[in-house]
Amino acid sequence: MATPRPPLPPARPSNRVRRSTAIFHLLALATLLSGCGAYHIGDPAKLPFSTVHIAPPLNASNAPQASALVGTSLSRRLERSGRVALAPAATADAQVEVTLLRLEREATIARSEDTGLSRRWRVVLHAEITLTDRRTNRPYFTKRTVSAFDEVYSDSGLVTAEYQNMPLLADRLAEALAHEITSAW
Repeated sequence: MATPRPPLPPARPSNRVRRSTAIFHLLALATLLSGCGAYHIGDPAKLPFSTVHIAPPLNASNAPQASALVGTSLSRRLERSGRVALAPAATADAQVEVTLLRLEREATIARSEDTGLSRRWRVVLHAEITLTDRRTNRPYFTKRTVSAFDEVYSDSGLVTAEYQNMPLLADRLAEALAHEITSAW
């Protein structure tokens, strides 16, 4: 009976194969990273103002608590954006005026026990925004309409559900308003 031969050690790739593999990996890495070279975080457009004053929002809607919530949320959103700073009216480069126009309700899902009653409502808050250059008194844009919506379940009553949901709806509207202010128009 012949004795089994010990297994051969695994073959090592030649220097040429190792170099080719290394060059391939370097080229692949350079190709992947070249796409990141032109990427810039944030909006590249420079705004014509650096400070802004937010006038207290006017409320023509049927949501009495909304104006204070929208004003506070808009201030927070603009501060967090890092693109503009809040300033008093006397020193600000730009003035923001917001008017809450209306609060709309639309029934989206009916109750299972009574199809004449709604269980879920789509609540939409509409606003109008004007942005003015305080140095020249010329508007950047006037009366631009902005809206935000949310879904409200009326299991505990529609008035209660709307009241509890108003801070979220106001924050969504403030997000849309802040986008209008800080984006390139």
